[in-house]
Amino acid sequence: MKRGTYAIGAGLVALFVAGLLIFAFKACGFSVNGISEGDEAALNDTVRVCENLTYGGKERNVFDLYIPAGADKREEHALILFLHGGSWTSGDKASMADDCRFFAERGYVTATMNYSFLNMMGEEKVDFTTMMTEIATALSAIKGYAAAQGVNVTKVALSGYSAGAHLALLYTYSMAGHSPLPVLFVHSKAGPADFRTFSPSSSDVQDFMAKMGVGSDEKSVEELLKNEKVVAMIQAVSPVFYVKGGAAPAILSYGRQDGLVVWGNVASMMNVLDANVVDYKLIEYPNSGHGLDKDADSAQRSVDAMLDYAKKYFGY
Repeated sequence: MKRGTYAIGAGLVALFVAGLLIFAFKACGFSVNGISEGDEAALNDTVRVCENLTYGGKERNVFDLYIPAGADKREEHALILFLHGGSWTSGDKASMADDCRFFAERGYVTATMNYSFLNMMGEEKVDFTTMMTEIATALSAIKGYAAAQGVNVTKVALSGYSAGAHLALLYTYSMAGHSPLPVLFVHSKAGPADFRTFSPSSSDVQDFMAKMGVGSDEKSVEELLKNEKVVAMIQAVSPVFYVKGGAAPAILSYGRQDGLVVWGNVASMMNVLDANVVDYKLIEYPNSGHGLDKDADSAQRSVDAMLDYAKKYFGY
């Protein structure tokens, strides 16, 4: 190949990379050369919001990134990734926007992502391994997009509600050695941690097992746990089976009146954290069910715990 061809190829690559960087800057409201449209709103705000950035080739492989406007480009920064709920089959990152902005206004880079919905029956199967891979891929993309803004993200905490909290726990404890960013703590709000605590007669549980491709006629926990396929599936998706000594600390926010993620689920998670001497803080919502919407004081303590853990484990 002639040298001129190499030069043309290199030039095309440089233009392609430059285009990606320009896209990232414009998506975040940064000006590339002088003053661009939208800069006034961005500069008057305390947070720069980058919406619908891609991290993969699937329709739901998108995330929103929130960067504190005053982020010091000479310092290392921490990220908080928020994962939405919806029984792994619905929901959207938009439900986490308030959380993202709140913590970004307090100096932390934040993000929220969509992930592929659980579906073991379709042609393109999606299971929890798919979701774990998507979270890891999203973290790499977030780190890259932040770097394009001159912000060096070096560590992360995960937080989620319900199904999103389960994914946050599962990722933190099962992907500890494979995450592109080290997870320094996790916050579970009403997230399943031990599927052995679910009632097999519940329609929600039966629907979940069907989506996982596991059929079962068992009507009791004892009968269910004799089904080897079900036991293997339960262990594979339950975060309690992955907690080890030296694992990331946890904040556990749960409702005492939750009829779906019952208190036995919380007790199981606390037991395994205690057994492995892992730091955690329990925020009990005495009057709340799964929605955690009946205890304003507990909600405030949950926010305070996040800020305390961020300062303790992020260092600022």
